[in-house]
Amino acid sequence: MKKFKVNVSIALAITLIVLTGCSSSSTNEEASSESPAIFSPVLKGGVPGALLSEELKLWNYDFTTGVYVPAEGDATSYTLDLTKPEKTFTLAFMDGWAANPFAIPIRKSIEKLSKDLGLKLIYCDAEFKPEKAISCAETLASQKPGFAIVGNWQGGAASAVMAIFDKAKIPADSIDVSHPNAVFFGANNYISGVIAGKAAGDYAMAQWECKDVWIFMGENLEEGEAADFRLGGFADGVQEVCGALPADRINRERMSAGTSDQAITVTTDWLTAHPEATHILSGTIDDERASGIAKAFVATKRDGMVVGQGCDTVGIANVKAAPAAKNRFLGCVAYFPEKYGEFLISIALHIMAGKAVPNEVHMEHIFLDNGTISKYYK
Repeated sequence: MKKFKVNVSIALAITLIVLTGCSSSSTNEEASSESPAIFSPVLKGGVPGALLSEELKLWNYDFTTGVYVPAEGDATSYTLDLTKPEKTFTLAFMDGWAANPFAIPIRKSIEKLSKDLGLKLIYCDAEFKPEKAISCAETLASQKPGFAIVGNWQGGAASAVMAIFDKAKIPADSIDVSHPNAVFFGANNYISGVIAGKAAGDYAMAQWECKDVWIFMGENLEEGEAADFRLGGFADGVQEVCGALPADRINRERMSAGTSDQAITVTTDWLTAHPEATHILSGTIDDERASGIAKAFVATKRDGMVVGQGCDTVGIANVKAAPAAKNRFLGCVAYFPEKYGEFLISIALHIMAGKAVPNEVHMEHIFLDNGTISKYYK
């Protein structure tokens, strides 16, 4: 038996988001690096995958109707339990992108735990493609599993994917991207962004006294509004340290491919177009894109620093490779993907046993840099 309790919601967690750039131009002009404008984030709720603590509910699955229904009780914490079930079942796993460094430890964990618990595992790789995610849902549902772990990372396909599982009355949980009628498990997106932003802001304060700071972020809205909160949190975290920045110093560029190579190109183009950007702090959705941003800073010899999200194998390698002053990779916010399988399968076990679970369960995160990462990853 393995049990572990995780907070589903931490103080100020999940969905604080700032409406950056909402101050007037006159306020921006009056602000100076010596006396930064006061920054206050604005609360926002109601976003699936990033609900406020008061919005969380316990869910039971109604196998007759194929719908999760509210249950009474506290939904703000979840106790992981990997006790072997009395009755086995088939577990379907849709992998978000088998080749992605963040996905690999998730898959390995699910494979090992399924074997240990006596579950039959069926598998399909969505390949980070919406049409393949839908095809995977059809393939998996046709095999009549008892439960589905849905790793589709293309938010635009979420409704179509779940329509297939719902029609077959197969309960599901989802990984990092909210899906209708599925328990959400994954990153505490806003808080992970804030952690990254504060680390970057602390660097800016120590190295530049927060003078002439620009924020550059690589986005991909196709991965969902909740995941995008990592960027909102990053901008907030920087400004909590350095004060409110003018709207034109907070920049976003699309990095939809999810690759380091695309991030290098997009970042280099932005740097070329903004020669006036003196001190640059950068955040993005994952470590792969962050590694490309860091390489662009090094290649162009610009004074920038990036923080990764995830601490997957790419993030760990970059953080360990050299001090941040050399490779411009300040650190990464740890998501512990190697533990994802434990929570995803624990949720499945609870649902299959008729037990209630929170409609959203989030990981807790920490920032790791060159000096601390070896404490967690040897």
